[in-house]
Amino acid sequence: MQFPRLPIEKFDENGLFQAFYVNRFSEHLKKYHSDITHPHKHDFYLTVFFQSGKGRHDIDFNAYPIRPNAVFFLQPEQIHHWEFEEDAEGWILFHSEDFYRFYSAHFDLYLWPFFQSRIVVPMLEIDSQTAEKLQLRFAEIMDEYQENTAHSFLKIASLTQLIYSDLSRVYIAKEQQTDSGKNSRYQDHFHRFTLLLNQFYTQHKNPSDYASKLAMTTKHLHRICLACSGKSTSQLIAERLILEAKRKLVSESKSIAEIADELGFENYPYFHLFFKKHCGETPKQFRERS
Repeated sequence: MQFPRLPIEKFDENGLFQAFYVNRFSEHLKKYHSDITHPHKHDFYLTVFFQSGKGRHDIDFNAYPIRPNAVFFLQPEQIHHWEFEEDAEGWILFHSEDFYRFYSAHFDLYLWPFFQSRIVVPMLEIDSQTAEKLQLRFAEIMDEYQENTAHSFLKIASLTQLIYSDLSRVYIAKEQQTDSGKNSRYQDHFHRFTLLLNQFYTQHKNPSDYASKLAMTTKHLHRICLACSGKSTSQLIAERLILEAKRKLVSESKSIAEIADELGFENYPYFHLFFKKHCGETPKQFRERS
């Protein structure tokens, strides 16, 4: 099964293609319902704020609950879909990386904690006070988006930055509650590790390879990974490989042996054992079930 990849141009509602979109979630459902209820991926960054509703949001083969005051963050190429038990309402916005860079030249997207890597948790639950503030910011963005007057998109980008700033404070505070040992230096090293992992996971599968690239000992990298994710370096490497394997198994028609080769495994039997060890089923069983 080939998962569709939705380009941001599909949602160019104002006809000017500013690589930005915002809408009430219920209205978004009415227009694009057939797309979002089936697994798909995007080429843009997406944020959804639920004010009401109940259901499940599947992101990269992990399930998260949909409920009031839940916020979700998606990065390009993440596979996801929605399943609802009750009608949902809230806000949705997304934008391309180019849009963000054009209007926010001095603060990179990856510096927001929820966009730092594919490893971070893509869900945040906020309190009622933050939710009220978020509602006002989204409503103001919607007004500018619909009016589309002079400097509208500059204001939209500024309001989006404020939304990210508000949510980042809550996101970081929750991280600190669960692990007081984290610090900015560790986070910086961890981010550098995740960038290297996304670049080299098919070539380098040993923690020592990444420690060497980061000019630190394997033990120190292990300590950083545990502090920032609660997982060892080896676990994170394995999870990145498994995630890509799952994506390929469900979205590409290539043989399992071809996929194993693309992921840098020396032979199919080793990939078979690796996948079963981490997933509890064989690649073939996963493909047939998905």
